[in-house]
Amino acid sequence: MPNQKKGLRIGRYRITPLGMGVFGGLIAVVAAIIVAIVLLTGGSPDAQSDPTLASATRSPEADVASSATPVPTAAPTPTPEPTPRSATIRALGEISMDLELLQSAADLETSTFDFSPMFSEIADVVGDADYTIADVEGTLGDTMGFSATDRAMYTPSALLTALKDSGVDMLFLGNDHAMDGPFSELVATIDNVEAAGLDHIGTNRTSAEKSTPVVKEINDINVGFLAYCQSLSGESEYAEDADALNYGVNLITNSDPYSDAQALRDAGAEVIVAVVNWGDAGSQSITEAQYRMAMILNAAGVDVIIGYNPQTVQPAQLIETTADDGTVNRTLCLCATGSFLTGSREQYFDCGIIFEFTIQEQADGTFAIETPVYIPTYVLRYESDRSTETATVYDYRTLAVGQWTDADAANLPEGMGYSDLQYMATVWAQIQSTMGDSVATVARE
Repeated sequence: MPNQKKGLRIGRYRITPLGMGVFGGLIAVVAAIIVAIVLLTGGSPDAQSDPTLASATRSPEADVASSATPVPTAAPTPTPEPTPRSATIRALGEISMDLELLQSAADLETSTFDFSPMFSEIADVVGDADYTIADVEGTLGDTMGFSATDRAMYTPSALLTALKDSGVDMLFLGNDHAMDGPFSELVATIDNVEAAGLDHIGTNRTSAEKSTPVVKEINDINVGFLAYCQSLSGESEYAEDADALNYGVNLITNSDPYSDAQALRDAGAEVIVAVVNWGDAGSQSITEAQYRMAMILNAAGVDVIIGYNPQTVQPAQLIETTADDGTVNRTLCLCATGSFLTGSREQYFDCGIIFEFTIQEQADGTFAIETPVYIPTYVLRYESDRSTETATVYDYRTLAVGQWTDADAANLPEGMGYSDLQYMATVWAQIQSTMGDSVATVARE
């Protein structure tokens, strides 16, 4: 009988008694572990359902995260209060290109004109503002040749380059000499001014231009401009031109300041400045017509008036009226600027002022006209080295008077003599006497 192996046979496998012992031991160990788990979990075999056990099995990082102090939400950054808007505007005196000035600027060899030397001592003052306005008597169309008489003031458009380079931004063209030439010369003048990169007011090529509001953004302030001329020069043979009388020049007789001012406000103007050609030439006193026009502009809501034409300085005034509805209208009115550049040597005609004012935004969003200032100017003339035995040529320089009142003879600009220095002291005192100190203050530059 064959020798049979001991043990339990399962299929092809046989478990020996020793193997059976080991197997039984393993079963016992597994059973003990199961019993321990049951005891620890309170009889539930699902450890994940016990929050205590679940907490015990979390990672240390999770415990740190759950116990960390909550990060507070950052408070929103407050919106800063907007800075009040402000803009400074300067207006030059009249520029009358007399024959002597044309001769001074002319280069006969090249048939060209260079007016820049006349501005060399004043350019830094002219451009020291956010916006600068100038008035050139006569036309700059280059279609009629060049002359400087009472009947015809035709100025070369080369002057525009000197004005632009000196810091001028806008030209008032609607003066009494605007129609010294035919209407085509007026149109050419506007074309040349625009080509030079300058703004302009007072004259128009079409009726549509006349009815278009002029609003300029200056330091984020919308400033509207009006321009009027009391009358055209009676010497001009073109003064009765139908186009000029209807729309070419903003004459008081063909304009309605109330409607014009409202149109500016409708176009977004926050402040209104009016430039007016009025008054009597050579007079330091205002006329009844000036007074009436100033009151009309005040009633229309104009904030500032700049007056041209008298060629002498007339004082600044503050006009304040109350309308029937209780509205208070305040207007700063400079009656006349005097002369900025001229060949005249007559007393009161060879000097003028640069007038400055500041448009300042108020807390309620409205605007006030503040700190009016005037800078006395004088036109220096001296003999040029281009003079010949048969012809005397002069050079001209516009000066800020206050820059030289304390100078001594060793520090004077070219061409200025001690007698000029003494005369400028007279101009300094004379202009202050005319302007007074109740409205505007004097400045040296």
